[in-house]
Amino acid sequence: MTVERVALPGGPQDLMARLRRNAHHALLETAHDLNGLCHWSFIAGPARAILQSNSTCTWLERDDHIQAQWSDPFEALQATVVPQQAVRVHAMGGQPPPGLSFIGGWVGILGYDTARHLHRLPRRAVANPELPLMYWMAVDQVLAFHHPTQQWWHCTTQDLPHGGSQSDLHREALWSATLAQARQATPPRQAWRAGAPKRQTDEATFKAGVQTLRQQIANGDMLQVNLTRREDMSFEGDPWSLYQDLVAAHPAPFCAYLEAPGFAMASCSPERFLRLQGHHIQARPIKGTAARSTRATEDAQQHDWLAANIKNRAENLMIVDLMRNDIGRVAEIGSVKVPELFALEAHASVWHMVSTVEARLKPDMTAIDLLRACWPPGSMTGAPKLAAMQAIEALEPLQRGLYAGSVGYFDCRGHMDLSVVIRTAIVHNGRVMVQVGGGIVADSQPNSEWDETVAKGERLMQVLTRHSSSPVHSISGVGADDMQI
Repeated sequence: MTVERVALPGGPQDLMARLRRNAHHALLETAHDLNGLCHWSFIAGPARAILQSNSTCTWLERDDHIQAQWSDPFEALQATVVPQQAVRVHAMGGQPPPGLSFIGGWVGILGYDTARHLHRLPRRAVANPELPLMYWMAVDQVLAFHHPTQQWWHCTTQDLPHGGSQSDLHREALWSATLAQARQATPPRQAWRAGAPKRQTDEATFKAGVQTLRQQIANGDMLQVNLTRREDMSFEGDPWSLYQDLVAAHPAPFCAYLEAPGFAMASCSPERFLRLQGHHIQARPIKGTAARSTRATEDAQQHDWLAANIKNRAENLMIVDLMRNDIGRVAEIGSVKVPELFALEAHASVWHMVSTVEARLKPDMTAIDLLRACWPPGSMTGAPKLAAMQAIEALEPLQRGLYAGSVGYFDCRGHMDLSVVIRTAIVHNGRVMVQVGGGIVADSQPNSEWDETVAKGERLMQVLTRHSSSPVHSISGVGADDMQI
């Protein structure tokens, strides 16, 4: 590995706009740094190999040829993303600031429904649309932006497993071409337009689902269930411009943009699912939400209400206990701690209640062992996890797909950082989809739970509906129907 400081104009979005013209890249962006959570943004790509799954199999593809296949996506991840040898890092032009945790490896997304390979679930919900269960890109170069110093670092990897057989000369030419394109002028912004929202679950049906779950909880079937609903709109234009508008309205610590053949994802997630640095594990589940107000006095009242609310504290504690249990399966005995409980975070439209769970991974365990033990994110299921997932399958008409999964990276040194796919728009085949939900507990009120979903999706829906009548122009002479989105 070589890490070198480079002079490049602009920040992460400017650079991504320049690089995405000729090859697929992924952007992991810190757009709202809360409490020093993340000081770095990463642009990774182009992909040297692709690992993806559909409903029947998982395959590794390189140079348009399938190299290997698996029946289980987690076995595929274990075989491909886990480092097989030690990595030597050579820093040029001085040591980078602390926290440069992704310098090459794999970047992508793991969908919620990969849980069907770990848990026995009935198949009632419909897959609509049929998107990849997961999509990961092997990358041998990463452009990393350190926000406090406004400095770019160019990270390159030789001998990346599954990264192709190019010569060093060819590989270095590709890296130089990336830097040359990164220094070109930023292309003009392109337009996009969304149609009128269509609810896949109407208000009455969602509230009836809340009542059903309250009765099941009263019967002792489970303690909490995360119930969600989806809204669809027609979509034309450039999904990258959609991402820029969403981040401007909803800046978050774990924003992400990913384009792949067949879909694009624009995420403004506030929630870290799992981070692994060396053997140190951190999870930051979110449970508990209150809408914010533009009036300072009312906003302070909402903050104080959430901080003291017994229901939200109980909801949060249930997921903390669930995460402690999941992480404890692969952590060193006695290492699981909760250094922060019921902390409040201010976001664009809501207050969130967040807790932190930390532990040390056992020496013989890998990032994929940790992922298996905790999948899917407990904040998106409820507790107990299996019973909650079975209830979700019975009440939600559509499979969640990429929503409620995770996006992030597996570093070639064994690090991992994954966010939860919430506050996210998925673009596919002429439509854009947004999904929101909340945790249902014994004393949940249907009206309040519906209002919470509205508050969570407010900024995203405002952006989408504000553009519902905007004109759409062709993209560099290419019509919207020709785009791979």
